[in-house]
Amino acid sequence: MTSRARLLVLGAIACVLLASTSSVANPGGNGDADRDYTCGGSCHGDPGLSMTSDGTVSLSVDSITFSGTATAVHVTASGMNLSGKRLIGVFLLGSLNGNGDQPSDHGWSIIQDPNGGTSNYVETVVPQSGSVTMTWVLRAPSQTGQQHLYASMHHGSDPNPDGLASLGVSQASSIDVRPVPENYPGLEEDWTAPENRVTGDHAPVIVRTTNTDQLVVLWKLEGEWATHTADVESLGGSKWAVNLPATIGETRMQYQITTHNGSFAVSQPWLTVGTTPPAFEATLLGARLQALASASIVFGFMVSLQARLSPRDGEGDDATPEVEARMPLPEPEPAKDDYWSRMVSHAEHPGWLWDPVEEEWVADPQNPLQGGGA
Repeated sequence: MTSRARLLVLGAIACVLLASTSSVANPGGNGDADRDYTCGGSCHGDPGLSMTSDGTVSLSVDSITFSGTATAVHVTASGMNLSGKRLIGVFLLGSLNGNGDQPSDHGWSIIQDPNGGTSNYVETVVPQSGSVTMTWVLRAPSQTGQQHLYASMHHGSDPNPDGLASLGVSQASSIDVRPVPENYPGLEEDWTAPENRVTGDHAPVIVRTTNTDQLVVLWKLEGEWATHTADVESLGGSKWAVNLPATIGETRMQYQITTHNGSFAVSQPWLTVGTTPPAFEATLLGARLQALASASIVFGFMVSLQARLSPRDGEGDDATPEVEARMPLPEPEPAKDDYWSRMVSHAEHPGWLWDPVEEEWVADPQNPLQGGGA
């Protein structure tokens, strides 16, 4: 390698390194996950790698809840100067310590996040209105007392010459977690809502409850106002089968569970279930047929390639002379003009000629026998 080529390679490597470190923003997002407020700078939540957002983020939650029961937390972000992709990431936090500040670190558990999962950090695209509201459904800590929740957002901006993420933090929301009343109907502590159902799936959603003798479920398609009542069947042992209608495509359905204990009823927060395409199911016969089809395609390709590359008329070497040279030569047949020349006469047998090829006597046409027989 010449010195000029070495310099070009080193220059290219330096450009790549500089390009990777000159910007700490990630325009494509990081995906939903459980993340701390700073998350090590990998998601730009680190204040040292961010600038202050020009938007606002606020958190709304009931000020009183009961230990181990479900409650809804609404986070609204608005007024941001966004990048072209209009992507925003939102944290739900139990503190702003920078580490150990996820809600689970403070006794909360996530039944469902705004995207249907169970993450404290989610990403979404902000509509043209410039405002978005995201809802988490949490189960309150078992420990009673005052708890605090925070929301944080980060997003890109345009223009953004330094490639930094814009960071905004909400005010603290205080929640008074009180002891759960006796026989309070609610959802079982370790139950989480299903994130998705398969397209066309009619299987019921299984719900587990505590202190509940009746379950009522309302459902509606996302974005609609009208609600419908789902069929609910008791499976015994505080288990219920909720029959929600099957969905197709990218349809998302919302449903609200109301738990009853006698005349006392508790309406749980609205939950969301999405729709996913059916999983691919393979069989041995199908795999063999697919392998046969692939082999046929390869065979056909090779045949067509051979036909395309084979010599056409007038092209290539003619091997006929070589083949003919290797074949044994046939015995020459005697010419008809040489027939009489090969005859041998004998004085002892006048009128006859000897044929050495056929090994027989032949009458001499030039000297016919006198008087008949030999």
